[in-house]
Amino acid sequence: MSIACLKIRSPWSASLPLALFMSLLVGGCASDEQQPPPSMEPAALPPLDPPPAGQGLQYKMISDLQAGQEIERCQFVVAPPEGLNVNHDEVRYTPGSHHVLLYLTPYPTVPTVDIRGQSHDTSGVFDCALGATADWSVSGVIAGAQSFGGGSMVSLPPEVAVKVPGGAVMLMNTHYLNANPKQISAEARINVFTIPTAQVKQEGGVLFFYNPIISIPAGSTATARMRCSVGSEIMLTNIQSHMHRRAVNYEAMLSDKSGQQLESLYKNDDWENVPVKKFEPGKLIPAGSSLDYHCDYKNSESHDIRQGPSTKDEMCMLIGSYYPRNRELEGCQKPTWYGNGNKSCSSQLSCAVVALGGGSFTDVIDCVADSCSSVGKQLTDALFCVLEQSSTGCRAQCQSPGGGDCQACIAAACQPATDACKAATCQ
Repeated sequence: MSIACLKIRSPWSASLPLALFMSLLVGGCASDEQQPPPSMEPAALPPLDPPPAGQGLQYKMISDLQAGQEIERCQFVVAPPEGLNVNHDEVRYTPGSHHVLLYLTPYPTVPTVDIRGQSHDTSGVFDCALGATADWSVSGVIAGAQSFGGGSMVSLPPEVAVKVPGGAVMLMNTHYLNANPKQISAEARINVFTIPTAQVKQEGGVLFFYNPIISIPAGSTATARMRCSVGSEIMLTNIQSHMHRRAVNYEAMLSDKSGQQLESLYKNDDWENVPVKKFEPGKLIPAGSSLDYHCDYKNSESHDIRQGPSTKDEMCMLIGSYYPRNRELEGCQKPTWYGNGNKSCSSQLSCAVVALGGGSFTDVIDCVADSCSSVGKQLTDALFCVLEQSSTGCRAQCQSPGGGDCQACIAAACQPATDACKAATCQ
């Protein structure tokens, strides 16, 4: 689920500015330099029987990995005609995987052509080297896990379920790093435990927040922070982090309408053996509040690190199951990104706009990351306005030759946001 190096398209089509930003970020991969992974002996898949008849289904995926290979693999599966009401999940996989996910897609049938028009043999397991959402459209997360010994992603009360329509096309995705000196056969299994339709009183969902603003200079430290507003009241039933190997700390906070942090919801300092915190029967997240989370990093390598899909890159995510479902919330439709530098909102907005014009989206990330944290809201709002207007209100002017009309249109439409950015100060 990454951006700058991942070449990802946002699965959250309801969020136009963020979807556009994600779809534009198609370059700027981190250096190929990587510390060699520690060797480990292959291990057998821990036993996982399918759910009892009538109580769910098991999806499994088997693929061979060459010695030292890091790869993401995908496999399309189809929901039964009656659909699925997923109440909770359970995942097992051969040690070495960084995550196993089951996505819901909008495809009416199993596709063979990706979002860039390239054909693939999708009749079985196939490579999706840059991540599932780099090549295929997805509309949500159904189940998954990211820790060999940790909990799964979906855990809902007895009368709540993540709903999957009958015949829906789903996409199973694994990320493996084979640290062995020989080929292994990697297996992943996902059990989705279901409840009868008559039992479902509320629809649940999965939060899948992703912060693209990660820039860690060589031999230095950095923080990536993002805040997501909660437009309607929800009950959070579990929460977990997702980071890569340079991460040293993670915390998710509950904030009020003013942005004042109220309480800590989750802490973790282990990127690999990620614990899942459950709230029983659930943690109330009031309407108008925010989920505010950050990842702290230490980069001991000789090159800069940015966000991306592999262990060469970094991630900063918040994942959790909740109810009732709010589709706009699941991908964080309107995030606020906070930098950890000392530069002003005005200078970094100009920096980002210049970078956008030149197609250097890695530089966009660096521009935002170098801003001071106190101008996060103003900078994010202004940047989103520029992105949105270029594709909606000012689209005609921006597609015409020259560019002068485009700039004038965006400047007029975004003047309130840019004025607020100019007035914001570093504190």
